[in-house]
Amino acid sequence: MLKTLGAVVLALVCGFFAFHFAIEKSFVNPYPVVCDLVAKKIFLDTRDLKEWKRTCNHRSRLVTPYSKKELILKDINNVLALLKVSHLEIYDASEVKSIWQGENKETGINGEFIDSELVIFKVHPRSPAENLGFKKGDVIVSINGEQPSSWSVENEGGDYQIHRGPEEFTIKMIPGTVHRDDSMHVTTIGKNARLLEIPSFRADFFKGSALKTVAADLKGASTVVVDLRGNAGGNFVAGLRLLSMFICEPTEIGKLVKPKSTAKTKSLMPNDLDDVRQLAVLEANHEVVLKTFKQEGCFAGAVKVLVDGKSSSVAEMVAQGLKEFRKSPVRGTPSRGQLLVGVWYPIDEIAQGVQISIPEALYVSAKGRRIEGQGVELEKTLYYNLPEMQAGIDSWVKSFLD
Repeated sequence: MLKTLGAVVLALVCGFFAFHFAIEKSFVNPYPVVCDLVAKKIFLDTRDLKEWKRTCNHRSRLVTPYSKKELILKDINNVLALLKVSHLEIYDASEVKSIWQGENKETGINGEFIDSELVIFKVHPRSPAENLGFKKGDVIVSINGEQPSSWSVENEGGDYQIHRGPEEFTIKMIPGTVHRDDSMHVTTIGKNARLLEIPSFRADFFKGSALKTVAADLKGASTVVVDLRGNAGGNFVAGLRLLSMFICEPTEIGKLVKPKSTAKTKSLMPNDLDDVRQLAVLEANHEVVLKTFKQEGCFAGAVKVLVDGKSSSVAEMVAQGLKEFRKSPVRGTPSRGQLLVGVWYPIDEIAQGVQISIPEALYVSAKGRRIEGQGVELEKTLYYNLPEMQAGIDSWVKSFLD
């Protein structure tokens, strides 16, 4: 009996070590892969990366075959954050899908702090928030009894305590899929003024027919307020096409510079919305010139620009271009200062579908301004007015009309 039991225990132990060995053999530590890839591709000078790469490789010692994927992703992102540049982040498969397909589990609310109160700035159509009766101007007192933030009102479910006029009540929020309408919209805001809202520079919204519709809507106006608040950027050619509606002759508004490119050639960005082709041009050249295109129906009136802390990337390029070439006043709050070109790479060593974005090129405006880390030059900082917001008046737009 003892001999038989000993044989079973021995078999189990041997089986455990065999299983453990199989994991060890198939496991690839992702840290050296990530550290080497970032150091090789990122636009920063290699000499400035020595200490960071040492830190990065040191973290690899903490990873075992049994480390959870979520913890690895979080730790790698903490290490990437040490470089303090935008467009450098690693994403899980679900996050990659969300970014590229534009669908998220959200509330449909955008909020802003006004006089220390978190106020609903926008309720997206057909969103959970609209279906539940949230309204622009509502003050969100708390979420699940906690102090709300701009991030939590966009993403978090639970009990929302709302202050609306003399009323105070609670709405239970369940986030859902939000299909945002990020196309351009033109609204008449005065006798001869138009508000052009541009929520995104996704390529889909900048095809010929869309631009012709906007150009027709702007006819007869003497002033256009270009609203880039909340615009996180997108396609470079989409931004150039927008600028071409206001800069009437083909004009070089800036360039993308890839410091680590082995090819020392220079090329013009073609008028092609395809992201892959744009990256191919960047890959083949050290420098890519960004020039507006010849376009019929150029708007010759006054152009004014609004940006906020969520305006970034191509939106910042457009705002700076209008400032430099149309002398457009830019108002609002400091933009994010994030204008680099991120190239995506799969990191299958962590899991299938995991990808990393690495900034390989930086933007320099025609007048030599680097947006990364600085943002767009503001003419004036603006603040929202709570009573006006609750009355449905956009005080930032009003500042230009006044």
